[in-house]
Amino acid sequence: MKKIFKNIPILFSLLIVFTVSSCKDELPEEITELVTDRLFSPVGVEAKVINKTQVVLNWTKNPKAESYVIEVYENDSLTFAGSPVMIFTNITNDDIPDTIKSGLIGATQYSVRIKAVGSEIAESKWSAVYFKTGEEQIMNAVSEESVSAHSVKLTWKAGETATKIILTAGQSTLEHVVTAEEIAAGEATVSGLIEDTDYTARLMKDDKVRGSATFTTKIDLNAANTIVVHPDEDLVAAIQAAPSGSRIVLVASDDGSNEFLKSAGQTINIDKGISIRGYLKSNKPTLHMQFRLTAENASLTVKDVILNGQSDADMRDHVVQLTQSVACGDILFKDCIITNYGKSLISGASGIAVSVRSFTIQNCKVSNILTSSADCIDVRSGCIENATLLNSTFYNCAPDRDFFRLDDASSSFPGKSTIIKVNRCTFSKVNNDAARRLLYVRFANNEITFTNNVVANSVGYYTNQTATNIVLFNKNNYFNAPNYLVYTGTALNVKTDNSGTYLQQNPGFVDEANGNLTITNATLLEQGIGANISW
Repeated sequence: MKKIFKNIPILFSLLIVFTVSSCKDELPEEITELVTDRLFSPVGVEAKVINKTQVVLNWTKNPKAESYVIEVYENDSLTFAGSPVMIFTNITNDDIPDTIKSGLIGATQYSVRIKAVGSEIAESKWSAVYFKTGEEQIMNAVSEESVSAHSVKLTWKAGETATKIILTAGQSTLEHVVTAEEIAAGEATVSGLIEDTDYTARLMKDDKVRGSATFTTKIDLNAANTIVVHPDEDLVAAIQAAPSGSRIVLVASDDGSNEFLKSAGQTINIDKGISIRGYLKSNKPTLHMQFRLTAENASLTVKDVILNGQSDADMRDHVVQLTQSVACGDILFKDCIITNYGKSLISGASGIAVSVRSFTIQNCKVSNILTSSADCIDVRSGCIENATLLNSTFYNCAPDRDFFRLDDASSSFPGKSTIIKVNRCTFSKVNNDAARRLLYVRFANNEITFTNNVVANSVGYYTNQTATNIVLFNKNNYFNAPNYLVYTGTALNVKTDNSGTYLQQNPGFVDEANGNLTITNATLLEQGIGANISW
């Protein structure tokens, strides 16, 4: 048996070789080209929206396609119902990627389908993609000259269609129907507005926004409780005589003069609620003055003013001085330039048990607060219940002292706490001393958030106080300010930013040596880090 089966594998192998060799000549030719009776549908179709209302269409080129057809459907999501609003033909491979530059409406969903066309071969089936345009912006910025106390002239590209303009201010809404004449001219004047009010205007085509603009109406100089003061008039007397709740408006003289108390700066007592306003943002008045809050419920708002502590005679010590043990109201500086004070932004000396409901600096440029024998925000025996620094720059403030100094006077203010919020601010050469702190806060029951800020050119650090309660660091940028991240000095209990969300990039200040802390770093601008003052 063994002999009979011994050669079977050899015989089987020979049989396979013979069979394969016999069939080889019968195999079909190798397929090197796929022949079809129609073009393949476009592949890799993409749509990228640019400039709000333009779209770039891209797909893989088909060498057999002589052209392409593109159809665009409005308010559609790949259903392709009804008729297209645009049809493009004779698009060639050389046109890919193809851009639709006009005719699209803002904030609208579109579907696009594309097919390939050739000669002597059937056209392809459709390939599709959808996209949504951004809100258009065909409105122009509103100039100061176009605004009055109760009206505004709004402009856009002449001939562009619109149906109405919607103006909103808080809960107040006003609609203006756009006429054919206004469309042709590209401008419309809207009346019936409230004076001294922030508005947003939206240019509409039916329910689509075609553009928007913001503006603030001017102050009505004839309104109730409004007192107009020119540089050649007695500002101090006007403030002292004004009833509580009055609005002092500083208006330039006919000769263009717009500077108050330049020859000898003044310190004026504020014993009421009062606001001091510049009339024009583009021509802020310069005021050489120090404010002293002296009475219960005294409050102060200063807006669109340049506060310069340096007069021809001397330099004022403080922007605000708290001299009485009273409960003050709100203190607000907005859209101001504050510069050249010898000691502090706000000061409450030892022994003055004063409380302030809120202290806010918003959209301001602050520089050269020299803190001679003082600190920048310096309250020793009082309580600031809410301190807010928002979208402001601080240059050479507390150059060799503490920036915040709020001592523990909590025993004099049972139940009160101090809330500090610093957001989107830029600090350079602030508390620029290795022993000095940005947040020297000892008032019990404090809570501090420090977010989206830039700290630059400072050898100081945050704090070494266990009572300083920093509840949030987030997205701050540090440049040439090492001790805020890794402290290398000898102080104990030092707190640093260990959030893991910080950046370390050069802000690219426009002119840091002269206090211009405008940021040019694209990453910081995109992420909203540091001040971005637009007035």
